[in-house]
Amino acid sequence: MSIVLLALSLWNLDGPAMWWDEGWTLSVARNWAEQGHYGRLRNGQRARPGLEAAFTTTLPVGMMMRAFGVGLWQGRLFGALCAVAVVLLLAALAARLYDRRVAVATVVAALCMTAFPTIHPLLLGRRVLAEIPMLMYLLVGYLFLWRALVNRWVALFPAALFLALAWVSKAQLSPFLIVSLTMSALVAALMRRWRIAALFTLVAGGTVLGARILQQSVYPILIDAQLPPDPTTGLIETVAIVTAPARRLDAIQNLAIFGLPALCGMLWGTWRLWHDRSAASSGAPVWYTRLTLLALCGSWLAWYLVFSIGWVRYMGPAIIVASIFVADLLANATDGFAIRHSLVSLINLLTLRRWTRTGGAALFGTVLVLWGGTLTAVSVAATYPVRDYSAQRVAQWLNAQPEGTRIETYETELHFLLDQPYTFPPDQVHVALLRRLWEIDDNVLIAYDPMVNDPDFLVEGGTSVAKLYESTLASGRFRLVLEDGPYRVFERVR
Repeated sequence: MSIVLLALSLWNLDGPAMWWDEGWTLSVARNWAEQGHYGRLRNGQRARPGLEAAFTTTLPVGMMMRAFGVGLWQGRLFGALCAVAVVLLLAALAARLYDRRVAVATVVAALCMTAFPTIHPLLLGRRVLAEIPMLMYLLVGYLFLWRALVNRWVALFPAALFLALAWVSKAQLSPFLIVSLTMSALVAALMRRWRIAALFTLVAGGTVLGARILQQSVYPILIDAQLPPDPTTGLIETVAIVTAPARRLDAIQNLAIFGLPALCGMLWGTWRLWHDRSAASSGAPVWYTRLTLLALCGSWLAWYLVFSIGWVRYMGPAIIVASIFVADLLANATDGFAIRHSLVSLINLLTLRRWTRTGGAALFGTVLVLWGGTLTAVSVAATYPVRDYSAQRVAQWLNAQPEGTRIETYETELHFLLDQPYTFPPDQVHVALLRRLWEIDDNVLIAYDPMVNDPDFLVEGGTSVAKLYESTLASGRFRLVLEDGPYRVFERVR
């Protein structure tokens, strides 16, 4: 299974076009790999890091580049390997919480019922993003937590360490991780299982302390404190605490369509947890581990519905982890994967209209699999085999210009590919563009003039929808000289 997953993860790794978020991490990783500078370059000069992933993702990406050379497949290699690890770790957790059949079904659910590219573990892992590395650290931490629950106190330290690494990797995780650990500790205390309550409390405290130590000890080593900062304000209010009605409708629609299998799995897991609540009194490690995972996924999706900006990607980690509960739901819907018996019951239900519990469960399972499987197949077919090298061609054309040609662009994938000096807006502009694009604040002011950088070329791509350079291009100071894919290259009229 590992070899098949690895092959699927690595094939056509550099084919899909780079996303804007990838560019930041790739460019910082390249600078660190080539120059030892953990940060960005602005007009050829060293600058602080900004919007890239945390060092727990960026450094491994840079290590891959140091080992295999600078390139896109090298940059995506770490995430692809993490994706394989995440699927296998999900199976390992499922085997411990249920049985081997559910573990196999978890792999199937994770690969075939995650119905959008940004919530599919392999497709998301083939991007230079923080979600999949974070999930890898998180699942390793939960495995050690399970070991600690079965009287292996020595597993407490690695549990806290890996959960801290997950916390650092994606700050978005932190409130839901704390909820999951705290809820389990409170339930254990209510059941007077003091050892278990103390264990969860220690892991929670160790996670918070470990994350703080990691951040305060690693970043000062990596970042040159003499470089001027590029601060941002309002980012949390823009993506994490959003009350705009349009964003709430998007979140509801996305979760209902793409997260339906996970929601059903979590509801089943919650009911089963309540049904088996006597296990809480006896301190069963399996019961408390299930509670921890359900609390994580439930709190994450509750936030997604109520406060998030509504991007599908933002519910991805919870959907992927919930694959365990989807697999258990399917196991119970088919009486332990008795497929032949379930098919007979389903046929009897549809043809003879003979209603039985087995037939109803088989019908429900079939609908759920068809729903999630069809959407997943469409997503994979539309993204997995794609090859788009337009960014590489544009960068090659710009790199062929006279040395020292200055390029203004907010297409971060070009930052990674360019050998020429380039300039881009301050990070605060990113917040303003998001508020404009996603109708959070239509009147937001973007005070940025690219002409202060005296560029020779200006390049627009996917970010052109934000109209960042609209007034500059309308002034007649640039002329279009190249179009390739989504990119338009303008040359300065001097």
